[in-house]
Amino acid sequence: MKYWFALFIGFCFASCSSKKEDKVPALPEIKWDMQRLDRSFANASSALVVDSILKKHPEIAFGYFSCPPEKTPLLARDLYQLFNNPALRKFYDQSQDSSFFGGDRLEKELKIAFQRVQKEFPGMKTPKIRTVFSGFGGLGSEFTAQHLQVSDSLIVIGLDFFMGKKGLYLPPNVYDYQMRRLEPRALVGQVMLQYSAFLNKQNEEDHSLLSDMIWYGKGYAFTKTIVPEVADSLLFGYTAQELLETNAFQKQVWEHFIDKKLLFNKEELIKSKYLGERPKTPEIGPACPGSIGRWVGYTIVQHYWAANPKLSISKIMADQDFNRLFLKSAYRGKALKTN
Repeated sequence: MKYWFALFIGFCFASCSSKKEDKVPALPEIKWDMQRLDRSFANASSALVVDSILKKHPEIAFGYFSCPPEKTPLLARDLYQLFNNPALRKFYDQSQDSSFFGGDRLEKELKIAFQRVQKEFPGMKTPKIRTVFSGFGGLGSEFTAQHLQVSDSLIVIGLDFFMGKKGLYLPPNVYDYQMRRLEPRALVGQVMLQYSAFLNKQNEEDHSLLSDMIWYGKGYAFTKTIVPEVADSLLFGYTAQELLETNAFQKQVWEHFIDKKLLFNKEELIKSKYLGERPKTPEIGPACPGSIGRWVGYTIVQHYWAANPKLSISKIMADQDFNRLFLKSAYRGKALKTN
């Protein structure tokens, strides 16, 4: 009797679980082309093999490393030597740990993200994705490397730049406040944030600070929709304390924008103080984090969406009337009420 009861309960759980899974909308199929070229380079048996890989992928040789065709053998030689350098090899091997980019977790997360993009923006072509690893471009002065190259057709990811503070080496010329956006768990969110620019419409004749703030805000709203798992600290690069204080003191932040009549200011120097890469925004206060205008823009978009919950993210991204969006958001420096 106990056996049949246990079997019955097990069947119920399986059945209920199946019903719950059935309620989850299926993600659409996409044409998926992601290649882990970092592994291809690392496993190459000679510089000639690296050279053949580069020739098959000019988007990497020329597009990422800025290497003209005639110098591909030199780039191949440098890459081969780098992967046979004990220090870099140890760094690369660390990247293949499961807590970094080992296994297929990265591929799965990126594919799910672009399936969600396809669901929200039907017919949007999925870009090709390539990963590389070059020790921050330690290839001599004539070849370049960077953390991300993003277009609507191709995304190249420099995995070495996203090893975070636990990586054996830190990327050069990157400040501590920027490192939070270069953690392994930040990668997918940062890719989608940059990719959002190709879906984010803006009135090109409106050069006001408010317009730029809301443009950034829409990009963050898109990213949070597509990758809801990404933490705000990894998306904005703010510490947990900065996020807490910024939210708590947003009325004072907002009053600064109003008192200084900043919203419709079009001066690039002024705009850069509130939107540009800076550790802090001292104009507001010594503890106010940098790029605060982007955060305020996101908050405005949050309020607008909360007031218009039936809108899709595609509709919001296509909206170019930022003044109307701002007015309908009814944002005046107060935190969004949550249930």
